[in-house]
Amino acid sequence: MQIKDRSRYKFYFDWTDDSSGIFYSIKNIIFSKQTQYQYIEVAELGNIGLCLIIDGKIQISEVDEFIYHEVLVHIPLITFGEPRNVLVIGGGDGCTIREVFKYKTVKRCVMVDIDKDVVEISKEYLAKINRSSFFDPRLELVIEDGRKFVEGTREKFDVIIIDTVDPIEYGPSYMLFTKEFMETVKSKLTDNGIVSIQSNILSPGETRFLVAMYKTLEKAGFNKVSSASACVNSFMLNWAFIFGSKGRAPEDVSYDELKSKFSEIDTKFLTPDMFKAVISKPKYLEDRLKSADDQIITDEKPLFVF
Repeated sequence: MQIKDRSRYKFYFDWTDDSSGIFYSIKNIIFSKQTQYQYIEVAELGNIGLCLIIDGKIQISEVDEFIYHEVLVHIPLITFGEPRNVLVIGGGDGCTIREVFKYKTVKRCVMVDIDKDVVEISKEYLAKINRSSFFDPRLELVIEDGRKFVEGTREKFDVIIIDTVDPIEYGPSYMLFTKEFMETVKSKLTDNGIVSIQSNILSPGETRFLVAMYKTLEKAGFNKVSSASACVNSFMLNWAFIFGSKGRAPEDVSYDELKSKFSEIDTKFLTPDMFKAVISKPKYLEDRLKSADDQIITDEKPLFVF
């Protein structure tokens, strides 16, 4: 039998662990480049549309990237209250800063990305997704290693957001998840500051990285550690986030305050009810946190994901 749609022979495949993965039909490869740090592709895939792919893993898709970015950004910014100075480490696709700039109180956002090519590619090919956020006058863009920037700056920030690729061995980001770096991050937060970190996946069979980050932030001295998770369909995974607070935690924000805040910003996923829902822990995670050994991520013993 002849298959008329020959494009179905071409697929993008992304391993999610050592025994399974996801695949999408490739409609169009728009751009590809090997940079100094990673291999970048912009492509149209299956029913998830325009995508940024780095080292073979989907970073964003136009159909549902807002879920990931709203959880990563709005939970810490709302928890802080009235953020003025925000630091974003990574986020080269421009979607994290897009969400940050929805806050009128934000006067300045410093974005530090190690790979200039990611930023330039996102400016050119992803503008309809990031809404040309790189041209907001409140942005200060720095092309530098994120850890070196944080260690070298004398500034303090209300919110620090770590939006990098997963910690993969020989990749550019794995030293951004260690206890030593988290201690430095804590020292660069204002009195009630909060850090937000993308923390790989959460499922009954995969809590390893999130639990390790939880324990690492506690060991780094944060007053309160919290987590969130949300299903990102284009990843076909439940994605996890973790927050380290010097002041109040997301759980401390009242429902009335949430209603007031969400009336001022435009969101497509988060509402007051969803805010409360995504920061709730499944019982298997609560049990794992109670029983887990103190697995701390350090400079000498970094933790890699597949």
